[in-house]
Amino acid sequence: MSELQTIKCYLTQLPATILKLLDIDPPHGKIPEPIQQVLDLYQGIERISINLIDNFGLFEITYLKPQFMIREAEVMLLLSTKNPYTLGVLHQLMYGSFDVEPNGFHLLKAINAAGKQSCLIGRKRDIERYDGGTKSIQKDSDMSTWVQSSQVINTNHLSWMHYLDFENLHKQQQQLRRRTPEDLIEKLLNRTDKWILGNYRQLRNNSLMIIIGDHGRSKLNMEYSGKIAQWREASVPIAIFIKK
Repeated sequence: MSELQTIKCYLTQLPATILKLLDIDPPHGKIPEPIQQVLDLYQGIERISINLIDNFGLFEITYLKPQFMIREAEVMLLLSTKNPYTLGVLHQLMYGSFDVEPNGFHLLKAINAAGKQSCLIGRKRDIERYDGGTKSIQKDSDMSTWVQSSQVINTNHLSWMHYLDFENLHKQQQQLRRRTPEDLIEKLLNRTDKWILGNYRQLRNNSLMIIIGDHGRSKLNMEYSGKIAQWREASVPIAIFIKK
């Protein structure tokens, strides 16, 4: 990651950035302006593949070092937000703010209104809350989300996969008193890193992969100590950009 370009920005700037990358003009004055440094770096993008990963952020990428992301990342955004958790991040990505459809804006609807195709893959409750009636596919596990992803990443201008197995697995393992949340996060991150590598290999040229990390559905009590605990506490959501 020595040559990785790091940019500090607001999470709510991502919707306009995604639209501009797809050659769609964002609604002026309705959502925050796009991140110009990103637009300057990526031209001629034909499709975007978003992978949203729960319980993943600046701490996890620097401490756990998922191989594919570390090796291929070109740009990393440090995303400033008042709400870094799953629903807060989903809301800000879809609406460009904390308001519900401010001035009628919805990211996926805006993409479809411009004549481009989108597809959101995730859990039923999140899709029902956030897809806005656009094309979506409900899956009940990360494995089934990943299997489905291969059918949509090259056939849509924007494909969006949400990986959140941690939530249910952590509840199960708490009851069984087996695995710590730290161990589970590491295991799932390494697994998802390999899956995303598979997607990257499948993607056609002129594609842009964006890997976004949030703090998960709710705050966790971790067993890290000392400086590592301080790093974890200071972690922020991130977005990694990788061009194919």
